[in-house]
Amino acid sequence: MTTSETLTIRAVEWTLESAGRLQRAVTTLPSPSADEILVTTTCGAISPGWERTLLHGTCPAVPPNAYPYQPGQLNVVRITDAVDRTLIGERGVAVLGHRDHALIPYHRFIRIPATASDELALLGTLAANARQAIDLASVEQREDCLVLGGGILGVLTAWELALRTRGRLRLVERERRRRDLLREIRFPREITIADNPGRDPFHTVFDCANGADAFADAQESARPGGSIVLIADGSHEDYTLAADFFAKGLFLGKVRSRPDLRGFLNEFFARHDDRSTLIETAFRESVRFEDFPRAYLESLLRPPGEREGLLPRVVYGS
Repeated sequence: MTTSETLTIRAVEWTLESAGRLQRAVTTLPSPSADEILVTTTCGAISPGWERTLLHGTCPAVPPNAYPYQPGQLNVVRITDAVDRTLIGERGVAVLGHRDHALIPYHRFIRIPATASDELALLGTLAANARQAIDLASVEQREDCLVLGGGILGVLTAWELALRTRGRLRLVERERRRRDLLREIRFPREITIADNPGRDPFHTVFDCANGADAFADAQESARPGGSIVLIADGSHEDYTLAADFFAKGLFLGKVRSRPDLRGFLNEFFARHDDRSTLIETAFRESVRFEDFPRAYLESLLRPPGEREGLLPRVVYGS
């Protein structure tokens, strides 16, 4: 397999045919054209909150008529074939879903520095969403901020906020076992990890908790004229604007568009904040791609309180 003419790849892809029904598809990929590359996934991740709503058919952004639907977003890949042979072996990120091989345009490939681990690259792709939310809220240096939800997106939002503002930071997680897990992370500066928002109001509240109760807490905890930013809203529950929202004159924002992933990752990889405990705490569970669908379903259906880490890693190959 030294030339593109002799390389034959059979790609395996898992999609949700409908809510609760995973489907395996196998396709034979042709050789890449001049503007394409053949990539092989080496590492991926399962987004517990978002993919669980897709599995149950309760994600408001994905109605029943949108299925079949491709779950999964995060892939660390290696270029295994290209017309430009100098590209072979480069490592990067691409959004493929739960898929082991793919032909993609080269412009969709974002190179990873040799010094960056696969796990750091996975976290960086998610942290781009957190940064987008912070930019949307125009958080300033001395603002007090509240983050609701101690999942991976909430943790990354708190992390990015710790680099942005010197104001008070509070991260709320209702599940005791997860709070203990979060306290193992050495954030860039001190933040408060608690089971409730507390009594003091905040300039900006970031809702990463994915539920109507958290949205009610957000409205109660924001100061007059403050802002609420929805980062995770995959819940099927109805979100209600309470009297507090109108009485306080609150602003509501939601992250909708895709972030500038390439630009953010260039900055993310160049930074020197110590993310070793973040990586260790996030990736304490692994799922082998060859064990799909059983291992995938078991990972998603496990109650959050029984999870060992924040973001199950998907391991491809031996």
